[in-house]
Amino acid sequence: GKFDYLYDKVGLYDTLRAIVSGYRSARCITGCWQSINDIQDRMLNFLENHDEQRIASDFFAGDPWKALPALVVSATMNRNPFMIYFGQELGEPGMDAEGFSGRDGRTTIFDYWSVASIRRWRNDGTFTPILLTDSEKQLSQYYTNLLRLCNQSAAIRQGAFFDLMYVNLENPSFNPDKQYAYLRSYEKECLLIAVNFDAQAVDLSVFIPGHAFDCLGITEIKDSSAVDLLSNIRQPASLQRDTYYPVHLPAYGSVIIRFR
Repeated sequence: GKFDYLYDKVGLYDTLRAIVSGYRSARCITGCWQSINDIQDRMLNFLENHDEQRIASDFFAGDPWKALPALVVSATMNRNPFMIYFGQELGEPGMDAEGFSGRDGRTTIFDYWSVASIRRWRNDGTFTPILLTDSEKQLSQYYTNLLRLCNQSAAIRQGAFFDLMYVNLENPSFNPDKQYAYLRSYEKECLLIAVNFDAQAVDLSVFIPGHAFDCLGITEIKDSSAVDLLSNIRQPASLQRDTYYPVHLPAYGSVIIRFR
């Protein structure tokens, strides 16, 4: 059937779900890529599928916005594909009692049923957002912007990955239980990606070791500018060996800061 990928279920999915739900530490993400490093490009990243409970369901996060840091990690950490399950980008809760399936936080594939968020989005086949709530429109736009970025950025599509957690575990301004940070790099583009699984906004400083410059083949940047590709806000661009880079992360927020 040409489906030549393996769902990254017991590794990345289960880990991200536990972090979003408050059961595990964000530092556990490191072990996910380390355990499958040789077959990483053949894995399929996801946060929802037909087997799993919906993010917005009462059985998972109860709120689709809480999973945005997990979304950024799952979509941007590797070169392998990332799947969006239908209605995920609208925050579909999957809390209907659907015949054989029942009220279990999943969307049935066994019963003749329609999904409320998709039904309103389709709007008699016109696919316009007029019947969607403001929250659904905003969430859909976030997904749209992130997925376009993933397709446009060579550093995400093809670039190398460098995990920054090992040098930030003892960083007093960095909480490794709630924040995760890494670099992606390809040719002249370097991205610093940091996510916050906490309900509180944080100002932190991410330590960038000299080893990252050597592994990724990047050079130091001084007195320039950078941009957060998620918000289009300009950032200070002094990226140097063995120094700290300041980052502001909103509650459940992320940054993808591009240096050239």
